[in-house]
Amino acid sequence: MRIVFIGTPDFAVPSLARLVGMNLDVCLTVTKPDARRGRGRRVGRCAVKRFALEKGLMLYQPRRLSAGPGEQLLKRLKPDVGVVVAFGEVLAPWLIGMFPRGLFNVHASLLPKYRGAAPINHAILNGEKYSGVTVQRVVPELDAGPILGQKKTEIGRREDAASLHDRLSVLGARCLGEILAGLQSGENPPETAQDDSRATYAPKLTKSDGRIVWSRSAEEIRNRIRAMTPWPGAFCMYRGREREEKVTLMDVEHAGRVVESAPGTVVDLTEGEQIVVAAGDGSALRIGALKPAGGRAMSAADFIHGRHVEAGDCFL
Repeated sequence: MRIVFIGTPDFAVPSLARLVGMNLDVCLTVTKPDARRGRGRRVGRCAVKRFALEKGLMLYQPRRLSAGPGEQLLKRLKPDVGVVVAFGEVLAPWLIGMFPRGLFNVHASLLPKYRGAAPINHAILNGEKYSGVTVQRVVPELDAGPILGQKKTEIGRREDAASLHDRLSVLGARCLGEILAGLQSGENPPETAQDDSRATYAPKLTKSDGRIVWSRSAEEIRNRIRAMTPWPGAFCMYRGREREEKVTLMDVEHAGRVVESAPGTVVDLTEGEQIVVAAGDGSALRIGALKPAGGRAMSAADFIHGRHVEAGDCFL
């Protein structure tokens, strides 16, 4: 069974590794062109390319797979199956039809919930208790194809998007491996049509999604911080006696008290040197760690001593 693998970021690597580990014939690995990354803007290889080179897999890096010479290349290779994981391109109908036994996608949600680019972040942002992965047959409409398999997992109460991302990437690889093992033995997996009336969407994040609005409840703010870690980061402004600066919050928890102060006001410094800040609905958050713009991540205690934080200061 000849397989074309299509993917780019870290999330896709466990799925590709599973195919290689199953000794399947990965005849082509398609990934995005090398791009400038990081503060230095150096050209770097994506995670899938690094893995493919390590394993000696054939690589193809088009700007758009649905355009250019991709069709002729696939016709020469004559693949049976295609697998796409976090590629970031809506694939053309002609491309979907190039795989006689199907083109399958690993998606990081329990479809039909959270179709789109950022399902992990939006699940945490909305306070979901569970998430999971879906392997679906690709159709021209975004994440709307029939479901071949799903695996569900509980979202940890303090789990952030980075941690859930890593767990779901492994879970997705396991689900994909089970389905392809069945195909290899001649079994066609049963397919379940999605209920489009239950579909929700998870659009791509922007930097502005990280803005903390202190009039929201402590739980909503806590979920936003978890959902925006590591990118774009949940940020606000801190205004103290000596300065005003942008900060990214990294570790918060409910303060377990009712307060009457305006949202964003520092109401207390705990014995453990954490910062208690008023939120909406009389709730409050306890900040344990944060990162000033341009600086290093630090404990709330270090921030308190460095900025001489006191009750009455504000996070805006």
